[in-house]
Amino acid sequence: MAKTRERKLEIAKRIYDVAVNEFGLKPEDLVYDALTFTLATGDQEFVDSAIETIEGIRLIKQNLPGVMASLGVSNLSFGFAPQARPALNSIMLYHCVQAGLDMAIVNPAHVTAYPDIPAEEKELCEDLIFNRREDALQRFIEHYENVTPTSESTLTDPTEGMTPEQRLHWKIVHRHKEGVEADIDEIINRSRDGQLPIPTTHEVAVHTLNNVLLPAMKEVGDKFGAGELILPFVLQSAEAMKKTVAHLENYLEKMEGVTKGTVVIATVYGDVHDIGKNLVKTILANNGYTVIDLGKQVPAETIITKAVEVNATAIGLSALLVSTSKQMPLIVNELHRRGHKIPVLIGGAAINRRFGRRILQTESGDFYDPGVFYCKDAFEGLETMDQLIDTNRKPALLEQVRKEADMELGRASAKPANVPTLQRSNIVPAPLTLPPSKFGMRVVNYMPLEMVFQHLNINELYRLSWGAKNTHGAEWDKLKAEFDARLDKMKREAIHEKWLAPKAVYGLFPCQAEGDDLIIYNPENLDEVLTRLSFPRQPYDEHLCLADYYASVESGQMDVVAFQVVTVGQEASERFEKLQSAHDYTEAYFTHGLGVQTAEATANYLHEHIRREMGIAENQGKRYSWGYPAIPELEDHEKVFQLLPAVTTELGITLSPSYQLIPEQSTAAIIVHHPQAKYYSVGESRVEQLMR
Repeated sequence: MAKTRERKLEIAKRIYDVAVNEFGLKPEDLVYDALTFTLATGDQEFVDSAIETIEGIRLIKQNLPGVMASLGVSNLSFGFAPQARPALNSIMLYHCVQAGLDMAIVNPAHVTAYPDIPAEEKELCEDLIFNRREDALQRFIEHYENVTPTSESTLTDPTEGMTPEQRLHWKIVHRHKEGVEADIDEIINRSRDGQLPIPTTHEVAVHTLNNVLLPAMKEVGDKFGAGELILPFVLQSAEAMKKTVAHLENYLEKMEGVTKGTVVIATVYGDVHDIGKNLVKTILANNGYTVIDLGKQVPAETIITKAVEVNATAIGLSALLVSTSKQMPLIVNELHRRGHKIPVLIGGAAINRRFGRRILQTESGDFYDPGVFYCKDAFEGLETMDQLIDTNRKPALLEQVRKEADMELGRASAKPANVPTLQRSNIVPAPLTLPPSKFGMRVVNYMPLEMVFQHLNINELYRLSWGAKNTHGAEWDKLKAEFDARLDKMKREAIHEKWLAPKAVYGLFPCQAEGDDLIIYNPENLDEVLTRLSFPRQPYDEHLCLADYYASVESGQMDVVAFQVVTVGQEASERFEKLQSAHDYTEAYFTHGLGVQTAEATANYLHEHIRREMGIAENQGKRYSWGYPAIPELEDHEKVFQLLPAVTTELGITLSPSYQLIPEQSTAAIIVHHPQAKYYSVGESRVEQLMR
C-alpha cells in the first residue's frame, strides 16, 4: 500500500511501463486508484494520508498524461460519526477533483455540496485533511459531537427567509416540485406592484427563466458531472424544472427569441432504443433549448430534411448498437455532400470518442467543418451546445476537435491490419444425446411474475439500470434500502396491473459443427438442414468460437443446441412512453430499468428450465446473446425467428431493419450446454467494428 505521493507515483509508473510500453495498452485504458486511509484513528502513520493522496493524484496526472485517476473517497471518513462524514467527504472530493481526479467512489446522494458547507466546518475539515494543526482531529470530533443527526421530519423549512427567486433555485437543485407555481406568481405579482424595475410581465418571465431557472439546472448538471448526484435525482430536478417552466409560460407573450437554439434529435434508422435520447431531450429542453424529437428508427433523409426545415442549431444522433451506429457517418457524409453547415452531436453505448474523431473526416477526405462531437452523456451534450452557441468559445472547440481527429487518423493509418486466424481452439466437444420427444419448438404463454422476480439480478438493477453504480459502504446501504422499498412497491403494482407479462418461445434441435458454422437439422428428418449459423472466432488467446463446443460433422455424432426468445410484453414499453409523455421522467426511468431487468430475469428463469429439459447440471453451460462480445452481429436473429416462428405469431415480437427485437424489453439467445463453455470476446474493438 503506497502511503506517500512519491511512492504512489513510483508504483503508477511501474504499472504504466508494463501495461503501455510492454503490452501496448493505451494510457487512457488505465485507471489508477490513488488510495487513501481513514483520518479517524489519529495514528501518526496516517495523519498526512489525505494530503499525500491529493498530491499523489496530481503527480500521476502530471507525469502520466492520458491516464485516469479514481478514489474511494469515503475511506477517509470511516469511523467518524455519521453526521461528520458528508462534509469531510465533500471537502476531500473537491480538492481531489482540483488535483485531477476523474472518478470517485462515494454516495453522491449523501455528500454535502461544497458551496453549502459552512465556513467553520470547511476550516475544520481542511485543517484535518491538510494536517494544519496538532489539535485538528480533536476539534473536528468535538464539533460534530454537538451536531445531532436530523431526520427530514424534524428539519425546519430550508427555504425560510428566502426570496421567491432563491426558493425556486433551491427547489430545482434539491428536487422539490411543491409550490413552484406560487413562487412564480409571487415574482410576477411583485413586478405588477412596481417592486421590480423590469416593466412588463413577459420580461419578468424571461428574466426569471434566464437568471433563476437555467442557472439552477446548470448547477444540477455540474453536480452530476462531479459525481455528486445520481441520474434519478437529476431527473427529479428536471421534473421540478418542467413544472416551473410550464407555469412560467402563462406569462410569456411569445417564445420566439427566448430559446437558446433548436436541436433536432433522433435515434438512427433501425435502432429501437431511445432511453438515452430521452434523457438528452429532457436536459436540453430544461436548459433553454427547443428540442425537436423525431423518435426512434428515423431514416437519414428525415433527419436531414427536418434539420434544414427548422434551421437547426445542431443535430443529435443516438444509437445503441454497432450496426445502427453506422448510420452516423452516413448522415455526416450526406450533410457534407449537400453543403449544410449543421454541427452533429453523437452518443450511445456502441460508440466512443475515437469513433467521433474518425467520422469527422468525410468520404471525400475533407473534414466536416461544422464539427462532429461525441458526448458521453446528456450533460456533456448540454455543455457542447452551450459552446457551439457562444461565438467566443466555438472556434476553440472546433479547433480542438480538428486536432484530435488529425491525431486519431494518423494513429489509425499507422496501425498494422489484423490478420484473421485459422487456428482452432483446444475445446473438446462433449455431445449430448436426447430422446426425439425433447426436440422441437415450445411456447410458454404464461410465467408467474412472482417466480420471475426471484431471478432478478438486484445488483445490476440498482447499479446499472437505476444509476447507483458509484455508491458504496454505508451510503450504499442507505440507498439500497430506498431502492428495496421502491422495488417492492413496483413489483406489487406490476403483478396487480399486469404491465409486465413474461412469455417465451424456446426450442431444442439436433446439430453439428463444421468449421466456424453450426448446422441445425430438422428433428424429424436428420437429412434436412434447417439453417446454418456462422460464428466469429477469436483471433488470439484461445481462438474460441461457439461452434467448437459442438460435435463436428466429421465425428459422425449428433449434438443438441437450444434457442430461446423471451419478452415481458409491449405494455412495458407503452407504460414507459406514457410516463415520459406526462413528464414523469423519474418514474419512467425506474420503469424502463425494471422492464429491461425483468426481461433478463425471464431469460434466466427459462434457461434454468431448459437445463432441466436437457438433463444437465444446474450451472452447466452458458447463454449467449447476439450483439454481445462473442457474437457481436445481429443478423442471425432472423434465422432464430425462422427456427422458432411462434416468436412472431404467439409473442408478437418483430425485428427492426437492423435485426433488433421489438418490443425492446425482449432477449434472444443460443444456449451452449458444454461444461467448459465460457464468456469471451472475439477481440475486435468497437471502433474497428464501426469503421468496417
